[in-house]
Amino acid sequence: MTDAPQFDPAYAFFVGSGLIVGFVVKTVEERRLQLLPKERQRWVTVGAILGAIVGAKLGLLLYVPAADWWRSMSDFFGGEWGGRTVLGALFGGFVGVELSKKALGITVATGDPYAIALPLGQGLGRIGCFLAGCCYGAPLSAGSTMRHPAQLYEAFFDFAIAGTLFALRKRPRPGGELFRTYLIAYAVVRFFVDFFRGDEKQVFGPLSYAQWFCLGCGAWLLNDVRRRRRAASGAAVAVTV
Repeated sequence: MTDAPQFDPAYAFFVGSGLIVGFVVKTVEERRLQLLPKERQRWVTVGAILGAIVGAKLGLLLYVPAADWWRSMSDFFGGEWGGRTVLGALFGGFVGVELSKKALGITVATGDPYAIALPLGQGLGRIGCFLAGCCYGAPLSAGSTMRHPAQLYEAFFDFAIAGTLFALRKRPRPGGELFRTYLIAYAVVRFFVDFFRGDEKQVFGPLSYAQWFCLGCGAWLLNDVRRRRRAASGAAVAVTV
């Protein structure tokens, strides 16, 4: 869960830099993939933004007791927008894109230009979180005043994801797979980083709600990637035969 400071110059600088860098990289990748936005596709961006806004708020349910879910939902529909989650925003935006494309009849993959842009932006944003003291880590040991730099752990892996996908970006694959690979990788990163985060957690069994969410989303996306590969392989066979 993200509780950004009221105003912190370092936080604003790195978050702003993340937005700018992400936008530039996304634009470059769109041109490389020849996916320059068309009129109908602009509505997909609207769907992504709306999905991210709703997901950012609904993601708070991962951090409150199940008994308080109804109250949290009531606050949401009542206009209470305080608090947000990157995890919820990311997957909410993905759902918003998919629903928008289905409603508009768009079948071309539109997510791959974001596969490198988003982790770069997130990594810079997490550096801002570290400098501002939000999204803090758990104590290094019992009674210790020092905390794990959980924000930097995530930033490191965000940059690693971006670098890996940059190296793989030109390999042939079904459209949309690069972006799904990013989402799977980020779900894995958040799953492990959650062990070192210090914000209040809600647990079910050995894992937090957020970790169960990451496992579920990661497993579903991995199955979706495999399904798309089988479909692409079957289409190729049909064409050659």
